[in-house]
Amino acid sequence: MDEKKRQEVALKRFALISPVLNGFEQNAAAYFRSACEQPIDMPHYGMREYSPKTLRKWLNDYNRHGFDALKPGFRSDRGTSRKMTPELERAILDKMEAFPRMKGSVVYDQLVEEGKLSPADLSRSTFYRYLANQPLLKSSGGETGEETKRFAYKFINELWQADVMHGPRIKDGRRKRETYLICFLDDASRLVPYSGFAFKQDFLTLRHFLKEAVLRRGKPKMLYTDNAKIYRTQQLALICAGFGCSVVHARPFHAAGKGKQERFFRTVRTRFLSTINTELSLEEMNERYWRWLDEDYHRKEHSALGKSPLEYFMEQADRIEHLGDPAVADALFLLRVTRKVRSNATLQVNNAIYETDFSLAGSTVEVRYEPDWVGQPHRKLPLYVDSVHVGEASFVQLHDNALRRRPTGNLSVESTSGEGSDSQPCSKLSYSQAVKGAED
Repeated sequence: MDEKKRQEVALKRFALISPVLNGFEQNAAAYFRSACEQPIDMPHYGMREYSPKTLRKWLNDYNRHGFDALKPGFRSDRGTSRKMTPELERAILDKMEAFPRMKGSVVYDQLVEEGKLSPADLSRSTFYRYLANQPLLKSSGGETGEETKRFAYKFINELWQADVMHGPRIKDGRRKRETYLICFLDDASRLVPYSGFAFKQDFLTLRHFLKEAVLRRGKPKMLYTDNAKIYRTQQLALICAGFGCSVVHARPFHAAGKGKQERFFRTVRTRFLSTINTELSLEEMNERYWRWLDEDYHRKEHSALGKSPLEYFMEQADRIEHLGDPAVADALFLLRVTRKVRSNATLQVNNAIYETDFSLAGSTVEVRYEPDWVGQPHRKLPLYVDSVHVGEASFVQLHDNALRRRPTGNLSVESTSGEGSDSQPCSKLSYSQAVKGAED
């Protein structure tokens, strides 16, 4: 199975466990039973029947090792504690499912009494840390249905909404162009992690805005969007899954859940757009918009909150989870494409030819890159196999006449002289060296 298929399988598995992972489904056991009532169409494998225990295993794998653990062939025993055996883990899960309201301390004591757990092997602190990392073990607390959903997102960064509003036509050089306001809105606080006007509403613009939002305000657990094309790309799903965020799409023609975004857009129209003229440039309009957000919208009391969005958000600042090192964010948000390295150790990205080490010839690699890296002579593209960095690809600079058709084959050049000749075999040539030699 190639890397692209493994990613598709992992994304499907992630989508299946996401409602439990992000707290959208309060009763995990019931949800898994319902999800497994019908065969599941899994990429590569086709229609198959799965058991609730399989979905529960995927959730546990994700919690322990991250998104890569959902790919077929991942070593599930990597990084596990020897103290938490599969038998003990199953005993804990069975106990908590049978008595969902039972406190963790009581579960620990009962397992000790039953002889299934030894305090010498597993301390209470280790046991409690294990429970804290298991969404499956969170009880519903008696809330069900609409009552649960109403209060589901009282904490910041549990859910962000993403939407696009058509903006005014403004000048771009000698002409005027339509603009689009791309917005991410925190559901609980109504704070805007990041937003701005753009001339395009495509995935690359959305990706840039999402990265800015995450760097400024931390990681969301869920991203709620409509069914527009830019939200349903595999690239967006891979990026979000990389930092533990589930992409949740609204049901078609279902307006519920978008009221907060619509209200914010009405506020933008009445309190911001009504005060500007269309002679501004895009940069000037965004500067004024960001100043209005910081000085007006974020600091005014919201009628539904009884306080300003910024005040509500900062009261829960301890819940903000940042990505940490900016380099981590840069790596997470890179575009990814799968390529087959040809026999001459070359590959192609966006019509640009790259060469890499001959040891990768014939293998399938994942190329991660920024769009503006492609075609840059001094910018190398990182290559991965099974999420492990295996090398880099260098851009091949060719003269126009180097693009003419040439015989294909192995670029190894060997001696053709007979035995005893003084000639020595030549080493393998890279693609760029071969082209240069052909020109000379």
